[in-house]
Amino acid sequence: MEQLTAALTVLEAPFRTLVDDSGWAHASMEGLVLDLGTWWTADAATRLSPQVTFSVAFTESTRERGAVYVEGYIWLDDRPVAAGWCGLDDHVVYGPRAEAYLGVPLSPHFCRRIQQRNGTAAVLMSKHPKLLPLLRDGLPRGAVLPGGMPGPRSVGT
Repeated sequence: MEQLTAALTVLEAPFRTLVDDSGWAHASMEGLVLDLGTWWTADAATRLSPQVTFSVAFTESTRERGAVYVEGYIWLDDRPVAAGWCGLDDHVVYGPRAEAYLGVPLSPHFCRRIQQRNGTAAVLMSKHPKLLPLLRDGLPRGAVLPGGMPGPRSVGT
């Protein structure tokens, strides 16, 4: 977990001072995940995919009662990788094999709206230019669902 947090902090660093001066909600998608993300764990019951598949993870989240679609970063091969997975409580139900999972559980309505508007399977991780307002203004009310364990910036707050 610490490696993933440290790597995302390094990736966010060049943008942090710009954001602090401008009043944007998040410096980058890495910063958004550090700010809003929660930790998830895979176990023996997790259906692991050999690759990152945003659309399959989203579909799986609609099939599993109480599950949520999560986007964020995984720690894989000693580096952060943008990914999506299906989670339930704080467990990964379906997703890519990884050493650590840090992501934001997203509402289906928010996901569908962004996917349709941007034409991408990934919601936050698409790096689409239309996502800049989400960094500037933050995610809209109702976009983030409960799930996972407290993230790196929520510990102690």
